[in-house]
Amino acid sequence: MARKDVAAGAIPTPRTVADLTLPLDAYDLSPAERKIVEKARFMMLADCTRTFGVELKALPPSPEWPERHRNADYLHWMGDQQVEKYGYTGPPAQLTQSFTTYSVTDEQFIVLEGKRRKFHGKAVPAGGCSGMTEALLDQGSLDLLGGKPGRVREEEDLLRMADEASDGAYKDVRIREAMRVWSECMQDAGFDYPDPVAAFGDPRWSYDAATDQFGELRGSPAEIATASADETCRMETNYSGARQAAYRDSQQRIIAKNQARLDRIKIINQAQIKNARKFLAGELAVTWQ
Repeated sequence: MARKDVAAGAIPTPRTVADLTLPLDAYDLSPAERKIVEKARFMMLADCTRTFGVELKALPPSPEWPERHRNADYLHWMGDQQVEKYGYTGPPAQLTQSFTTYSVTDEQFIVLEGKRRKFHGKAVPAGGCSGMTEALLDQGSLDLLGGKPGRVREEEDLLRMADEASDGAYKDVRIREAMRVWSECMQDAGFDYPDPVAAFGDPRWSYDAATDQFGELRGSPAEIATASADETCRMETNYSGARQAAYRDSQQRIIAKNQARLDRIKIINQAQIKNARKFLAGELAVTWQ
């Protein structure tokens, strides 16, 4: 069956994860930069709490799913999931640690949040170790922000805007048309699903919250065959490209409404990665009292 291109000329054609960019990415740190900031943040917190005799300790790494591109879920991208081998499950979890995790005792919480002016006879910095750490990471951004501190965590704020853009993209006619064309492709391959979510969520292999179990056919030849046909149809019909166009346009509208806030977020993020690198290189002077 000949397939009609969805809104030809206005839609990108992603072929690899490097093609999955969206407008809000320009205001965020890259995943690699985010890891650097998180590493420096934990080391600062551990260094500060050590001063008061209640040092934070990193927890052992636990199995994690391989890290995916930040926009992969938005665009329903399957190109990195090795579906021909694993089906919708994707590669198995491995013993890795993307970010340092730790548990907090009551005493550590007091020091982290600055709940007392003194702890073990030593003055606790204003805002505790957490407040001091954020001040160090933000160092140099205050002048660029016009002397206006007070902010929401950048990553959380960007996620909120991305979610708002998702609501707008969901209503885009290009996504509905892409689902229809994808469904035709799947029917040609012998599979009857109205959209990719239905295929991924087939009860035969999807997670059932009521029973806290996965379907009996998870990872089965039936799932792998379905997922393989699904990925092929997504590529043939440029399904992810249609979603990318819808999300791109929706995010651009969100950016237009929040330009000043996003500019502040970008400034803070750049200050944080700069200061994180300086701290890890031993070039940032730190005093905890």
